[in-house]
Amino acid sequence: MEFIMLLLVLLVVVIALVASRFIDNSNPFQVQRKASLLSPVERSFLGLLEKAVQKEYRIVNRVKLADVLDIRDNVSEKYRRSTLLKLNAKYLDYVLCEPDSMKVIAVLDLVNTKSKEGHKALPDWFVSGALEAAGVPYLRIGIKAGYTVSELQAALAMKLGKPAPKVEPMYKGLVKKGPTRPIRSFKPVPAANTPIAGKLMAPALSHSQIKAQTTALIQAS
Repeated sequence: MEFIMLLLVLLVVVIALVASRFIDNSNPFQVQRKASLLSPVERSFLGLLEKAVQKEYRIVNRVKLADVLDIRDNVSEKYRRSTLLKLNAKYLDYVLCEPDSMKVIAVLDLVNTKSKEGHKALPDWFVSGALEAAGVPYLRIGIKAGYTVSELQAALAMKLGKPAPKVEPMYKGLVKKGPTRPIRSFKPVPAANTPIAGKLMAPALSHSQIKAQTTALIQAS
């Protein structure tokens, strides 16, 4: 009796496994759309990077290393196959290109160095070495809060061998553009003998009149 019960249990398990395989294979596309192409951090950094380049470069995301680098002609077929596998397996976060020719100018990777398991926390010797051999500037930028456009522009300029952008001095949180002048009041001056709050307003004196009166007082004393 126990043997028969065991056979029934095994039969039920086998039927369930077969049914599950049949259901899964009925639709070969067991996938769904992601909520967003970029993570919130990547999307925020992209907006900052777009402001930093100021339309000087076009930014392309999630690019294969094989799309940036090509293998030289004078190499063996064995080396070509192994290198091509590595190039296709590596992805770059941001690639700066010339707007018209789409020539690659620089590569940026956004890295999370808070832990060893973070996004690209450990440098990839193949990526950095291959880009350096091809003469493509490569920047690894750590994830942090509070990045400014000027900081990113300075990092790009240093890596690309360009002069750093001039940053105007800050004064109490505001940009101080130069010396300021006292603002003249736009309030109209009351005319002479105009009553204000029950009193007559004395006529306004010019600078020469005031000086003459002062001289007369000194002489009189």
